[in-house]
Amino acid sequence: MVTFNHGAKVLYHFHSFIFCSFCSKHDLVLSSMKYYLEQALKRYWVKPLERSEEPIETLIQQIKLYQNMFLDPKNFLDLKHGCPLSNFILDMSDKDPLFFEYLKGVYVRWEKAIEQALDKAKELQQTKTDFNSKHQAVFIMSSLEGTIGCTKAFNDIKILKKGISVLKEHIGQL
Repeated sequence: MVTFNHGAKVLYHFHSFIFCSFCSKHDLVLSSMKYYLEQALKRYWVKPLERSEEPIETLIQQIKLYQNMFLDPKNFLDLKHGCPLSNFILDMSDKDPLFFEYLKGVYVRWEKAIEQALDKAKELQQTKTDFNSKHQAVFIMSSLEGTIGCTKAFNDIKILKKGISVLKEHIGQL
């Protein structure tokens, strides 16, 4: 193998390793999506919500945490890039049925985690109103994703703060 420098040789070997580990670029992309999204879904939504004895407060805390990821420049989320899950949906879900099914499944599991947390809050009598947990879960997800999309479109952190503030207020009134 001819290389121009040590870095190029390492890059060539790394690329060869990655390509040989997956049958195609498609498999590499799907595996990358799964690796990233599964960790994020479990770490930020599923586990905290299922462990909580105060589901409404935990849901609000997780939304604040997500907001803070955009506010902290040391973090991996950037206002200009928006939500990674939404970006995958917009860019990849129409490219292949496997991408679509996987990404839809992420949304279904996220919705279910929020729905179960809201059901638990009702069972523990920590809510102020009676509501349909499934409908509220979809509303919460949509509000969060829409707020992040608008923040990206306006490239203005104030949009994120306002949208999340209204969403937290809504959840607190449930």
